[in-house]
Amino acid sequence: MFDLEGKTAIVTGGAQGIGAAISCGLAARGAQVIVGDIKKDSAEAFCHELCSMGLTAVPFSVDVGDSRQADALIAFAVEKFGKLDILCNNAGILRDCLITDLDDAEWKRIMDVNLDGVFYCSRAAIRHMVPQKSGKIINTASTGGKLGFPFAGVHYCASKGAVMAFTRQLAYQHAGDNIQVNAIAPGLTDTGMVAERTQKQMKFIRSKLITGRKGRPVDPASAVLFLASSEADFITGETINVNAGLFMD
Repeated sequence: MFDLEGKTAIVTGGAQGIGAAISCGLAARGAQVIVGDIKKDSAEAFCHELCSMGLTAVPFSVDVGDSRQADALIAFAVEKFGKLDILCNNAGILRDCLITDLDDAEWKRIMDVNLDGVFYCSRAAIRHMVPQKSGKIINTASTGGKLGFPFAGVHYCASKGAVMAFTRQLAYQHAGDNIQVNAIAPGLTDTGMVAERTQKQMKFIRSKLITGRKGRPVDPASAVLFLASSEADFITGETINVNAGLFMD
């Protein structure tokens, strides 16, 4: 299922949490995966692990909030493998705070990574996908972009809501180029990103999960694998909820 043999894929934030599950899933289905991550050592160690399993994974150190580094990531993939088929814009930062505790630098950094990084990488990828008349772009949004929480940062929620709007419009612009652009909206997922949340916050979120459990990184990763495959060629502009019923639409 979801055969990706011979496809070239990039996963940003690809060495940790949901990104690592996406990278592993793509590689296990035959894709050549560039694991882009701001943590160089983590990316190298993770790729070594995947390669030891007989999979193809190449590390690339990148801060997607820097347009030049994002451009370099895309250029590296095309130079290394001759094409780019799949871009997973997964890199992100989670912060919880009240607006009165939010300074300019914190707002900008969240937007740099969560929103600008999606734009920079997608812009560079589209320039290669349009001539080949094919491509898949999958963005990691969040339930926080659809649903309010008493403790969630307005900058985080705003950035993820913007990612979903960006996804719809980019899909509209390039549907005629046979490029599908979609997003996933994970809910509470067991990753290092949510480890800093308090027990009270975690209890509140769990009380809203109708299935009674947190997500595992493989849960949103499985949705990405579907969207990256030919089985999803007739789906574009969509955001798939992967959140155990925390939000339904």
